[in-house]
Amino acid sequence: MTITAPRRRPWVIALLAGVGLLLGGASPAAAHAVLTDSAPTRGAVVAEPPSQVDLEFSEAVSVSPDAIRVLDPSGRRVDDGRPSAKGDGSYAVGLSDATARGTYTVTYQVESADSHPVGGAFTFSVGEPSATSVVPTVRDPDTGWVGRSYTAARFGAYTGMIIMTGGILMLLLCLPRGEEHPAVRRPTAWAWGLLWVCTLALLLLRGAYVSSGRVADITDVARLADTVRTKAGGLLALRLALLTCCAVLWRYRRRGRQAPPGRHRPSRGLLAGTALVGMGLAWTWAGAEHASTGPQPYLAMPVDAVHLVAAGAWVGGLLVLAGALIRAGDEVSTEAVTRFSRIAFISVCVLAVTGLYQSWRQVGSLSALVDTRFGQLLLLKAAGVGLLLCLGQVSRRWTKRLARPQADGGRAPLRALRRWVSAEAVVGLCVIAATTALAATQPARTPSAAVAHEGTSATVSLEADFDTGGPKGEGSADIVVDPGRRGPNAVHVTLTAQDGTPLDAPEIQASLTSRSGSIGPLPVPVERVSAGHWSVSGFQVPVAGSWDLSLTVRTSDFDQATVRESFEIP
Repeated sequence: MTITAPRRRPWVIALLAGVGLLLGGASPAAAHAVLTDSAPTRGAVVAEPPSQVDLEFSEAVSVSPDAIRVLDPSGRRVDDGRPSAKGDGSYAVGLSDATARGTYTVTYQVESADSHPVGGAFTFSVGEPSATSVVPTVRDPDTGWVGRSYTAARFGAYTGMIIMTGGILMLLLCLPRGEEHPAVRRPTAWAWGLLWVCTLALLLLRGAYVSSGRVADITDVARLADTVRTKAGGLLALRLALLTCCAVLWRYRRRGRQAPPGRHRPSRGLLAGTALVGMGLAWTWAGAEHASTGPQPYLAMPVDAVHLVAAGAWVGGLLVLAGALIRAGDEVSTEAVTRFSRIAFISVCVLAVTGLYQSWRQVGSLSALVDTRFGQLLLLKAAGVGLLLCLGQVSRRWTKRLARPQADGGRAPLRALRRWVSAEAVVGLCVIAATTALAATQPARTPSAAVAHEGTSATVSLEADFDTGGPKGEGSADIVVDPGRRGPNAVHVTLTAQDGTPLDAPEIQASLTSRSGSIGPLPVPVERVSAGHWSVSGFQVPVAGSWDLSLTVRTSDFDQATVRESFEIP
C-alpha cells in the first residue's frame, strides 16, 4: 500500500517548517575564536609608532599573508605582509613604514582552529587620535551567495552522510538481499551522490567563504590549491577519496548477489572495510570542526566520529526505512524491521553517552544552556531527539503487532507503522538541521573563556571635596568610570554644593595620567549634560594599571581648584 498525496502533504509541510525554522531563522554564525588581547591595545594612544602589532586569540588560528593588515590614517597599508605565529594563539606582523602620527586601523581575517572564518578590526593612535580615511568593516561569512551556498552544501553533506550510513546499515545487516530492494538501494545511492556533490561544492567554495566572499574567487585555482593545504580543505579532499572507496565497496557488494543460495550475510571483510571507511568519513567532520579544538581534543574527535556514525545508523536508517515502507511496504519483512529496531536501540545508547560528553565539553555550565545561542540550539536538538524516542517507542509497539498473525494479513499494523516511521523521519531531518546549525554556531565555552581572559571589571567610583576659595566655591565631586577596565569607558562627573544642590560650575577639566608617567596626561573631554552633571562615553583607557585622575573645577573667572584621585584599572 502507498500513502496518497493528501496524507503526505501534512508531513511535507511540517518538514519544510522545521527545516526553515532551524536554518532560515538562524542568526549569522559568531566567530569561533575570539581576539582576547593586542599590542598596542584597542584604542591605545602611544608616543611612538610600534615596530610590530601583536594579536592574541583564544585559540590557534590559520593566517595567510593578507590575514592581518595595518593601515595608517590615510588608508595606506604599512605592515610587511608576513604575519608570524608566536605560540599560544599569539601572532605578530611587522610594520615597515609606519611614520605618520594619528589613528591606525588593524583588520584581521583568519581561520579558526575549528575551520570557521574569524574577522574583526580595531584602532590605536600614535601621538593623539585623529581622523582616518579607513572605514573598517567586518564581513559576515554566512551572508551573500557564497555564504548561503556554503551553508546549504553543509546541510546537504550532513544529510547525505546520515542517509547513506542508514542505507548501508539496512543493506548489510537488516535485509538479507538488500540489493534486490530498489526502495532501499536507490536512496542509498542518491545519498552517496548528494554527499559527493556537496563535499565538492564545499571544497570549491571554501576559499571564497573564509576570505573575500566574492563569487569570482571560486574559480581561482591558486586559492583552491591553498585551500587543499589547510586542515579543513585537506579533510574535504580526503572525504572525496573515501567516497570513491565507498563506491568500490558498493560494487563489491553487488557482486555478492552471485553468492551461493542460503548465503545472505556479508563477509567479515566487507563489514570491517565498511566500518573503517565509515569512521574515516566521520573523522573528516570531527577533525575539522568543534571536536578538534578546546579541551581534550584527542578524546573528543573519536567520540564525535562515533556520534555521527550512530546518528546515521539511527536517523538515517529511519529515513530509508520510512521510504521503503511508503514505496514497497509489503516487500519489507517484519524481520528486517525488528532487526533495525534492535540496532536503533544500540545507536540511541551510544548517542546518549557521546552526546552527554560533547555537551559537557562544549557548554561547560547549566547557565550556558539557556544564556547562549549554542546552548539553546542544543536544547532544541535534545528536544527533537526526545520526540524521536517517543515516536520510536510507538513504532516498536506496531512492529510487535505486525509480527503477530492478523485477520487482514497485517495491513492495519503496516499502515500505522508507515505513519509513525514517517513522522520519525520528518523529526529526524529537523534534528539534522539542528546539527548543521550547531556546527555553524560558536560553542558556549568560547565566550566564557574570552570573558575570563579579559579579567573582571569593576566600576570605579571616586569622591573628592574641593574649595575654589570664592563664594559658593565649596562642594564635592562624584566621579564614575564605567566599566572600569582598559578600552572604552563612560566617565561621569557630578558636582554637589554644600547644601546638597547641584553645583553648575561654568567649567570643569579632567585628565588621566598613568602612575608610571609613560602615558598622559590624556584629556577627558567631558561635556555638560545637565545642571551639575558632565559626562563622556567611549573614552579609551589604553592600558591596565594605576592611574591618576586630575579634575579642575572653576566657579568664577578667578576662582578654581584642582583635585587628584588615584584608581586601578584591572
